Amino acid sequence: MKRKSSRRSTSNGRPYTEEQISGLRASTVARKQETVERLRTAIASLKEKKQDITAQNIYAECGLHYSSYVRNEEAIALFRADSTYLTKKKQRTKHKRKTSEATCSQPSPRDPLLNYKKPQLVMRLREAQQAIEDLQQQLATLADACLQRDARVVELEAKLAELEPYRSFVEQVRLRVRREEHE
Repeated sequence: MKRKSSRRSTSNGRPYTEEQISGLRASTVARKQETVERLRTAIASLKEKKQDITAQNIYAECGLHYSSYVRNEEAIALFRADSTYLTKKKQRTKHKRKTSEATCSQPSPRDPLLNYKKPQLVMRLREAQQAIEDLQQQLATLADACLQRDARVVELEAKLAELEPYRSFVEQVRLRVRREEHE
């Protein structure tokens, strides 16, 4: 297995000298700083014009692509701090958090019916409708039975009313029998 060399080499195969490496590092630092300054200038200009600070507006202002400062830690931190969209997004998130905390301390429970798919819900709905129809039919049968019972009670009460004179006669006979038993 081949091990990679820790020293980098030029296109002709010779390794870079320490002087070349330090020059590359200095150049990189200078370019990063230049990017930060261009970004700072573009943001200041957009603020003066009272325009939104977005990646598109920065590109239009100074020709600096988002991809050129996203890898630069200082530049991306500057952009994120001043970005109009990101600032509004943070405010919306904070506002949502505050309103949700203010309205209720506990999250509302999720409706278990939301877990079903439409065909399952349709099937459950049809089953529920069938159960309702069955219960309505049973209720109608019970209501009919109650009406028949009430009619029979009325009929029996009418017969009982016809027998009222006999009842008083029977009651009188009972009283006589008791008197005679006690005497």
